[in-house]
Amino acid sequence: MSVNWTEEQKQVIESRGSNLLVSAAAGSGKTAVLVERIIRMVTDEKHPLDIDKLLVMTFTNAAAAEMRERIGAAIEQKLEEAPEDEHLQAQAALVHHAQITTIDSFCVNLIRSHFNMLDLDPAFRIGDEGELMLLRADAMQELLEGRYENGGPPFERFVEAYSQGKSDASIETYIMQVYTFSQSNPYPASWFAQCREEWGGDGEGPEGPYPWMEFLMADVKRQAREWMGQIREALEECRADEYLCAYEPMLQEDIRMLKSLEQVEDFARLPSLLSSVKWPRLASVRSKDVDGEKKAYITNCRDRVKKAVAKMRDLYAFGEWGEMCRDLAGTREPVQMLLDLAEEFSRRYQEKKRERNLVDFNDLEHEALKVLIHFPETGKEGPASQAQEEDGAFGQGEGGFGRFSYTEAADQVAMQFEEVLVDEYQDSNLVQEALLGAVSRERFGHPNVFMVGDVKQSIYKFRLARPELFLEKYHTYQPYGEPQDRQESSGGKAAFQEGGGRKIELHRNFRSREQVLAGINDIFFRIMTENLGNIQYTQETALHPGARFAEAGAPIGYPELLLVDTGAGALAQMEEEAAD
Repeated sequence: MSVNWTEEQKQVIESRGSNLLVSAAAGSGKTAVLVERIIRMVTDEKHPLDIDKLLVMTFTNAAAAEMRERIGAAIEQKLEEAPEDEHLQAQAALVHHAQITTIDSFCVNLIRSHFNMLDLDPAFRIGDEGELMLLRADAMQELLEGRYENGGPPFERFVEAYSQGKSDASIETYIMQVYTFSQSNPYPASWFAQCREEWGGDGEGPEGPYPWMEFLMADVKRQAREWMGQIREALEECRADEYLCAYEPMLQEDIRMLKSLEQVEDFARLPSLLSSVKWPRLASVRSKDVDGEKKAYITNCRDRVKKAVAKMRDLYAFGEWGEMCRDLAGTREPVQMLLDLAEEFSRRYQEKKRERNLVDFNDLEHEALKVLIHFPETGKEGPASQAQEEDGAFGQGEGGFGRFSYTEAADQVAMQFEEVLVDEYQDSNLVQEALLGAVSRERFGHPNVFMVGDVKQSIYKFRLARPELFLEKYHTYQPYGEPQDRQESSGGKAAFQEGGGRKIELHRNFRSREQVLAGINDIFFRIMTENLGNIQYTQETALHPGARFAEAGAPIGYPELLLVDTGAGALAQMEEEAAD
């Protein structure tokens, strides 16, 4: 049975010759389109591919199994239509061995195939979480006991700064948090060194600009833009009312003040700017004919913004700039000690795993990186391939980790796959991004990475996923069909080179009725911003109906939003009711 693909779905299925980012909303047929793209490549009349020439990376084993099953079923269906086709017969056999896998499984296969490049016993096994938890506890205990015995005054001051209560639980938590974050970076040792460099200076405080300053400035600008948008909405409401229009001068002044925050460039000016914020008192509107709901909407909106600015002032402007610098300088020693402890914990934990020939999931990715990338500062990665050395940063906006080069093994793996397809790309992290760059052919002038996901469904930031990787491409890749590189052809018409990055957006939902989508959109239009959801919810990013459903036997209502108080008392009551 043929499928009536939408124009955007056809573009996803048929596009070739460039890196492609597909922003696929919930219910947009993402998996069906991905499977169809693979089938089209496998059954292409001019250049059919073998299924094992594709690398398909999913987020979970269940997703990989489902993808393999659907691709296998599609091949079998094609084979029923052409039972004598030898190429299809071969694909039916190859699909069971194709690289349709999770990133972790791909790393395991890569490590076992190149164990000679690593300081790792090929008979390693992945430790279960209970076993690894005990090793982490042992490493932490030994670390702290050693420091209490020989750490001296610097460690004592660190304990005084970070400990809470009579146990070491809070100290252990901080050390584990720093260690865990370091593991989400391609080269933890370089990340630790970079953190230490950010605390340079002459003892009077940070001179900057440092990445953390840039991060805070970007956060201030982003929030100021959102606040201005909220005040402008309130302004539109008051302009449309003959009584509430008295609020307009005050709201205009609010916008000018927020604009100054949005335009600040020097971090040193931020504390004084936030401290000088003043909110003009709203004009008195007491007419009995005034619309109470509109008035409440405007005043509540303004109150929310005022509270948000006050919270930012408490966080970023807790004193004069000189005073803040001296306070920050005073944290240098305990922060450096925290970095030292996290790095030493990493070493001790690694040694315990090696003694038992164990690895964890972080090890899989980092060992795979050693196979694929030569990073001179570590001195342990594989040999570099010829003419593949370059400068670059593995993350978006994270700063560079120095010079690196791809190994001969990386070149071989990259040439093995005609295309690399990544599902749930919004939940990738910096390590996975480095792996992806190593196995792609972009460095050879043949970009071949297909990425599909939805930043609105990114739910693994607590595991240090980086939706910013998706967003960076989303904002820089050009829409499919628009030119990237213009060249004048001999006929005087514009000709376009293939390659680079393109994006296609799938926003039609084929899963739900229009009434359901309208309710969802109404909520997300109100609450989803760059700060909450990583993207501004607009008509372009909203869900649009894509399917026609049979007429319902009864009138269909709209979704109802139920707000549940999950405070401690209410939650306890709910648990008691559930137990009864």
